[in-house]
Amino acid sequence: MEQQMSAVERYERGLVLKQVQIFDSALEDFQQAANDPQYAGKAHAQMALCFIATGRHEEAVAAFRQAMTSPALSSKERVHILYRLGQTLESLGRYAETLEAYNWVRREDAGFRDVAHRIKHLSSGGRGPLPHRPLTDRPWVGDMLKLWGQLRLRIPHLLGQTWQSVGRYAETLETYRWVRRKCPSFRDMPCRIEQPELTSMWRSSPPVSTGRPVLVRRGKMDKRRDARVAIHLRSQFSSKSRMVGGEGELRDLSRGGCRVRSLVAVPVGAELECCIFPQDEVNPFTIDGAMVRWSRPQEFGLAFTNVRPGVQRQIAQLCRKGMSLA
Repeated sequence: MEQQMSAVERYERGLVLKQVQIFDSALEDFQQAANDPQYAGKAHAQMALCFIATGRHEEAVAAFRQAMTSPALSSKERVHILYRLGQTLESLGRYAETLEAYNWVRREDAGFRDVAHRIKHLSSGGRGPLPHRPLTDRPWVGDMLKLWGQLRLRIPHLLGQTWQSVGRYAETLETYRWVRRKCPSFRDMPCRIEQPELTSMWRSSPPVSTGRPVLVRRGKMDKRRDARVAIHLRSQFSSKSRMVGGEGELRDLSRGGCRVRSLVAVPVGAELECCIFPQDEVNPFTIDGAMVRWSRPQEFGLAFTNVRPGVQRQIAQLCRKGMSLA
């Protein structure tokens, strides 16, 4: 059973998940952290940023306003939240409310960022975003690690665990080695860096049912543990939080995973529930747990992580049927 996490641990893990764009899991952690009055304001503000990143601006406005009700926020934090609230309202075309938020910011800190310029722009009838200096392309992983160097080592430690959980081993090693350089004895760093799947390019093969995964070495010429069968079936999928969901066409089915073509963008690392409709459409069956291992425009790959025995038999039957037709 997972150990009960404190509000600060939930909040810090949410920051890491938000940074790597696993927004549904980040929102769950921030929601838990918000139950602690000391973290309610910060957690709601971070939830708002997640909503903005996923295009849910109305929900972001509500979250920012909820954050402002927290008495634990400092005056500096309130100014930052009000400014982001103003930006969000401006993007929605709610200019009267935008000016109200920006004016509050100016009263608290007249020189804050470009708030004076924004107020002047809106008051003179200007609409649309102000021109910004273009950002230069930079290796963001390195920049992020430098920023977090000012914080406690536990945050990049969590980042490394997150990278590893989604199969991004190069970033995992980079992060763990950075932590070890800062503090060689920090927690379990030596053991983590020497893990076979990191140092020898091993990969953890996704289990068909719950239990410990078996390590399988994979090279360029290695075959999959389970052969995939070309198949075309209708499927529906959704995350536990219902933030991600839609329909797609299931292809390349095996006992351990599948490929799905869909117009819905799904982030790597998302945990989904997947419903598969056989060709007769009469007896659909559900895969209780499937992790997104890779994602490209209009398609993504799933590794089955929680499959009931009866469903395993149905998948095996579909695979045998597909192989006999090939």
